[in-house]
Amino acid sequence: MGIDRTSPMPLYYQLKQILLTQIDSGEFKPGDILPTESQIQEFYDVSRTTVRQALSELESEGKVSRYRGRGTFVTKPKISHNPEQYPDLADNMMKQGIVPGWKMLSAEWVAPSEKVMARLQVTATERVFRLKRLRLENDEPIGLQTAYVSPHFAQLIDESAFEEGGSLRYLRVGEILQKGTANRTLEAVPANQEEAKLLNVPSGAAMLLIRRTVLSAENQPIEFFRGVYRGDRFQYHISNMRAISQINA
Repeated sequence: MGIDRTSPMPLYYQLKQILLTQIDSGEFKPGDILPTESQIQEFYDVSRTTVRQALSELESEGKVSRYRGRGTFVTKPKISHNPEQYPDLADNMMKQGIVPGWKMLSAEWVAPSEKVMARLQVTATERVFRLKRLRLENDEPIGLQTAYVSPHFAQLIDESAFEEGGSLRYLRVGEILQKGTANRTLEAVPANQEEAKLLNVPSGAAMLLIRRTVLSAENQPIEFFRGVYRGDRFQYHISNMRAISQINA
C-alpha cells in the first residue's frame, strides 16, 4: 500500500491509514517501535509535517504512544472498566483475557494527612490504616493504588487478602459493606516522579486518577482510595441509562 497522489484524500490521512492497517494486521505488534519520522518521510516521500500529523492522530486514537528521545510505540489495547457492569476490576480484566495481580508496597498504620482526615472524618491524633499496592496486568504495573481505612472499621481488614481480587477484596465482605455506597471522582493528571518510576512511564505522562470514598449505610466513611492508572493502558467506561432527550450537554 502506498500514497496515491491523485486521490482527493489528504496525504496525512492516507499515511495514517497505511500505518493503521500495518498495526491492525499485526505487522507492527503491541510494544513494537515504529520507524522514525525521518524513515517514514523518506520511504513514503512526504513532508515531516505530514508524518507528524499522521502520528499525532494515531496517538490521539490510542493506537501509538510517542516518547521524546525514545520513539513511537504501538500501544496495547486499553483495559476498559465499567464498574456498573463489573464492579470488581480483577473480574473485568479476566473477562478480557488479562491476568490481574498485585505487588505489595506497604501496609501500615500511619498518621493521616489533612485530606485523609477530612475524607475519613478522623482527628490528627488517630491512626489510619494505609495499604499501598501496584495493580498488575500480566505482571506489568498499570496502576498505583493507595487505600486508607478508618480506625473505626479496623475489624474489616483481612491481611490474607492483600494480594487477591479487586481493590476492595482486602476488606471482609459483610453487612457493613453490602449496604454501603461508593462515591467516585475521575480526573486526568500528569505522572509525578514516584508514579512514573513505579509504572514505567515518563514523568508527566498522562494518567487517570480515581478517588473513591466508601461509606457505610449510616454514611460513615470506611475507606478513602486513590488510584492512579496509566492513561495509555486504562480507560473508565460509564453507562448512562437515561433517555437521550433527558441528557443535557
